[in-house]
Amino acid sequence: MGIRSWWTRRRLHLDEQDFQDEIRAHLAIATEERMADGADPRAARDASIRDFGNLTLTTEAARRVWTPRWLESLRDLVNDIRYAVRALAKNPAFTLAVIGVLTLGIGLNAVVFTMFKGLAISPLAGIDAAASLAVIHAETGSGRKLRVSYPDYQFLRDNNQAFEGLSGSAIVTVGLGRGRSASSVWGELVTGNYFDVLGVRAQLGRTILPFDEAGPGSNPVVVLGDGTWRRNYGADPGIVGTTIEINGYPLVVVGVADPSFHGTTVVYDVDVYIPVTMAPQLGFSFASQQTTPVGILRDRHAPMLYPQGYLRRGTTLASAATQIDALWAERSREGQPSDDRMRLRVVPFWQTPSGAPMVLLPALSIISVMGLLVLLIACANIAGLVLVRGLSRRGEIAVRVALGATRRRIVRLLIIENLVLAAPGAAFGIVLGARGIPVLVGYAEALAAPARLYFNIEVDALVMAFAVLVACTCALVFGFVPALQSSRIDLVSVINEDASPRGASRGRLRSGLVVAQVAVSLMLLVGSGLMSRSLEAAREADLGYDPSLVTTTIVDVKQNGYDEVRGRAFYRRLLDSVRATAGIESATLAEFEPMAFLDTPARRVEIAGYETRAGEELAFLFNVIESDYFRTLRIGVVAGREFVETDDHTAAPVIIVNRTLADRFLGGPDDAIGRQVRVADGTWRTVVGVVADVKYLRVNEALRPYLYLPFLQSYRSEMSLHVAAPSNSDSATPGPVDDLVETSRALVSSLDADLPILAAGRLSERMKGGLLLFNLMASMLFVFGVTGIALAALGTYGLVSYTVRQSTHEIGIRMALGGSRLSVVREFFGRGARLGAIGTVLGLVAALAISTLLDSALYGVSATDAGSFASALAIVLGVVIVATLVPAWRASRADPLGSLRHH
Repeated sequence: MGIRSWWTRRRLHLDEQDFQDEIRAHLAIATEERMADGADPRAARDASIRDFGNLTLTTEAARRVWTPRWLESLRDLVNDIRYAVRALAKNPAFTLAVIGVLTLGIGLNAVVFTMFKGLAISPLAGIDAAASLAVIHAETGSGRKLRVSYPDYQFLRDNNQAFEGLSGSAIVTVGLGRGRSASSVWGELVTGNYFDVLGVRAQLGRTILPFDEAGPGSNPVVVLGDGTWRRNYGADPGIVGTTIEINGYPLVVVGVADPSFHGTTVVYDVDVYIPVTMAPQLGFSFASQQTTPVGILRDRHAPMLYPQGYLRRGTTLASAATQIDALWAERSREGQPSDDRMRLRVVPFWQTPSGAPMVLLPALSIISVMGLLVLLIACANIAGLVLVRGLSRRGEIAVRVALGATRRRIVRLLIIENLVLAAPGAAFGIVLGARGIPVLVGYAEALAAPARLYFNIEVDALVMAFAVLVACTCALVFGFVPALQSSRIDLVSVINEDASPRGASRGRLRSGLVVAQVAVSLMLLVGSGLMSRSLEAAREADLGYDPSLVTTTIVDVKQNGYDEVRGRAFYRRLLDSVRATAGIESATLAEFEPMAFLDTPARRVEIAGYETRAGEELAFLFNVIESDYFRTLRIGVVAGREFVETDDHTAAPVIIVNRTLADRFLGGPDDAIGRQVRVADGTWRTVVGVVADVKYLRVNEALRPYLYLPFLQSYRSEMSLHVAAPSNSDSATPGPVDDLVETSRALVSSLDADLPILAAGRLSERMKGGLLLFNLMASMLFVFGVTGIALAALGTYGLVSYTVRQSTHEIGIRMALGGSRLSVVREFFGRGARLGAIGTVLGLVAALAISTLLDSALYGVSATDAGSFASALAIVLGVVIVATLVPAWRASRADPLGSLRHH
C-alpha cells in the first residue's frame, strides 16, 4: 500500500507538472504570435493571459478532474476546519462564551445521563449487557412483590425454556471476622450457577459452582469481593484455602471475584458471595416457620431469591412471561403457594422490586427533564451568540459571495465552525460531569454510612458518545438556522444596512430565542423553588415522634455466634445496665429504625372477624420492639397500653397496632383493644394497645396500617438500642446526647468486648436517608435553576448589545439632533423589557402546566405554590432588567460623532 500510494502521488505530481508545462507552452506560442504581429513582448504576454483566462481556476478545474471526489471533499473539509480554527482564534471572547455555555449544558446533562446509565443502561459493572438481564419475581393478588422460594426457583431453573440459564441471589448483611475487629458487610446468597450465568470469572481460585449448592451446609465456602480482599486481607495472594468467619461460622475462601464485579444489587458493593444452601447455618430463615436447615430450604412459603438470567435468542419478555405462567400453573397444581392468587412476573432488570432503580429512576426522570431544559437554554444562547457574531461577518460573507461562493458553501463553512466549537465544549462538559458526579455519590455515601455503596458511574465510552452527540446536535440544530440567516447577504444591503433606521428591528429570531430562554429559566426556577420549599417542609415536618434527644446503637449478636437463648440474655442485661445508668431518661430496643428510606418487610395479616374484600390483601409493615419504645420516641398511646416486661414468651401473645389500622379494620381505637390478629402463619395475638400514626419510612408517605410485636415474644438477633437523654437537654449543641453515644458503646463492650458495633450515632442523623430524594432533587434543581437564569441573562445581554451595535448610526443621528441619554436608555431598555415580559408570561403559563409533574415528589407544598412562583418571577425580572440596563446605559454613553463615523 505504501509503494502504491507513493506511486499515485508521484503520478499526480508529474501530471500536474506536465499540465503546467503545457500551459506555459501555450502562452509562449500565443505571445510569439502577437509579437510577430508587431506587439511588444509585455503587451503580448498580458493579452495572451487575458485570452487564456484565470490560471488558478483552470489549474483547480484540472485538479478536480485528476483527484478523486472523496479526496477533494476531504481536502475542502480540512481547509474549512483550519480556517474555522483561525477565525475563532481571532475572536476569543465569542469562542470562550460558546464553549462555556456548551460546557455548562453538556456537563449537567452528562451528570444526569451517567446516573441514568448506572441505574438502567449499564446498572451492573463487570457484566456484559447487564441491562438485558430479566428478573422473575412473585406478585400477590393485591400487587405486593415478593421473592421466590428456593424450591420454586429450582423448579423454574430446571423446567423453563425461556432463559439461557437461571440463577438466583439475595442481598443480606453479615458479620465478617470475629470480635471487635469484625465488620458488617454486604453479602449475596447465590445459587451454584450464579457466576456462570452472569459470565463472571475469578481473579484468584474459583467461583461458586453448582456442586457447592448440593445440600444444606454441605459446602461451607465463600468467594470474596475484590474490595474486601484488598481492604481486609491486604490483597494476600495466598488467601485461597484459608478459613474466615462469617456470622461466627467458619467458611473456606475458594476464590476472589473479578475486580470489576460488585454484585447484582444496584448501588450496594457486595463483599462476600456465599452459597444459598449455607443460609440457615448463618442464621437466615427468610420468615420461614421451619426451624431446621432442611425445612427452611424446602419451605415454599419462605421468599428467598430473585431468579435472573438472559433470555434465549428470539425470546421476548412477553413470550418468557407466557412460558413462566404456564410453568407456575403446573407448579401450583402440585401444591398451593402461600397465596393462591400469587403470580410470577418477568421484568427487565431495572424493574427489580425494591431495587435502587425503582426508587431513584422516577426522581431522575424529573431531573432529566430539567436538564434538557437547561440544554435548551444553552442551545438558544449559542444560536443568539452566533447571530450576534454574524453581524461582524457580513463584510466577509459579502466578499465571498462577490467572488462566486454559493450559499451552500457558506452555510457549510458556518456549520463547520459550530462543530469546531462543539468539540472543546463536549470535552470540557465531560470533565465537568466527571467532577460533578463524585460530589453526588459522596453525598449518598455519607447518608448510607457505615454501609458501603457502589455506583457504576464511570465516564466511559457511552458517556463520551452521549456528550459528543449532544454537542454536535446543539451545533447543527441551533447553528443551522443562524447559518442560513447569516448566509442571506444582499451586497447593497451590506452597504446601506447601518444607515437604515429599521436595521435594529430586524431580528425576530434573536428576539424569539431570548423569549424562550427567559420562559424556560422561569420554569426551572419555579421547579427549584418548589423543591426547596418542599425540602424545608420535610425537614420541619411532624414525624409523630421526637428523635432529637435519642441515640441509636446497632448490634447483631448472631455475628458473634449467639443463639436465641444467649441472645435474649444479652439484650436483657444490656437494657438493665443502660436503664441503670445516670443521665438516661429511657431506653428500648427496636428491629428497624424509623425513616430508613428503603421499605422494610411486610407480613400478611389475618384479623379475626374481618372479611377481606375481593382483591384485598392484608399485608402490613411491622416492627419488633421492647418496652418503653413509645416513651423513648415520645409516640402517643391512643388506647390501651404499651408492652411491659411481662409480655415475654411465657405470656399470652400480644400485639400493638397504629391508629390507621384500628380505624380501618378494627372499628376504632377503643374497639380494637382485645381483638385478635395473626401475623403470617403465627399464633393469634391480642391487641393490647393503639398508638398514634407516625412516619415510618419516608416523610411524604400516606397514612398506613402498622404493627408492633414484642421482642420478648419475637426474637431478632439484630436490634437497635435507642437511648433517650433527659427532656431538658439541648439537642442543638454537643453534650448529653452525644455523650450517650459513647455511653452506649461502652455498655455494649462491657457485656461483650468482642461484639462488633455496626453503627452508632444520633437517631436524627441516621434518619437523613428519609430525606434523600428531597435533598437530591432540591440540590440538582437549584443548580439547574441558577445555570438557566445565568444563561438567560447572558442571552438577554447579548441581544440588547447586538441591537445597540446594529443601531450605532441611528444613535449618533438621534443624539446629534438633540436626543437625551435618558431617551436612548429608555428606548433600548424598553426593547429588552418587552421581551422579558413576554418570556415571563409564557414561562408562567408553561410552569403552571408542567408543575403537576412535580406533584408526586413534593411534600407540604402545592404544585401551584404562590411563593415559589412569585420568587422565581422576581428573580427572572430582576436579572432581565439588569441584563437590559447595562448595554442600554453603555449605548447612552456613546460619542455621537464616533457613532456617525461608524457608518
